[in-house]
Amino acid sequence: MRKIFAAFAMLSATLLLSGCSVFYPNWGATALPEEPAIVNEESAEPTPSETADEPTKETESPEPELQETAEPEVIQQQVAVTILIAEAFLDTQMLEVVAQIPDLTEAGGTCTLRFIGGSTEESKVVQAQASSDYTQCFPIEIPLTELPSGSGIVTVTYESEFHIGTSAASSVVIP
Repeated sequence: MRKIFAAFAMLSATLLLSGCSVFYPNWGATALPEEPAIVNEESAEPTPSETADEPTKETESPEPELQETAEPEVIQQQVAVTILIAEAFLDTQMLEVVAQIPDLTEAGGTCTLRFIGGSTEESKVVQAQASSDYTQCFPIEIPLTELPSGSGIVTVTYESEFHIGTSAASSVVIP
């Protein structure tokens, strides 16, 4: 059995290596290929010194131009933003706003609260966090001492690399 296996291995190796000569691209070639001679413009015949020493416009390769590649523009999809809580709490002295983006689960976005009341406009940015089937803005808090007393409105804008959306305005009363 060993002798048959050894004979089979030798026969396979011989056939495999002899097949390489079929794929050799210059089999039987005797010399290197020559470059074509370049004709001198003044005379019709090229001279050996002109063809070997002087580069011509035909043999020079032009420098490739550097082209600025613009990154593809990402079009952000519109998403709905819902304000769950927008209330001024006296015990913490904070305006607290909680918002979520239903039917979207992604990390890396930001939520921007915008408060408008009287002649004051305040804004604050917080991170968003992915949940099981929605994305929620971290609770956004602004100290009541920074806001004027009376009625105001708040909106929350969510923005990420691929999504953007703004909530409907929600009214809030600052004591």
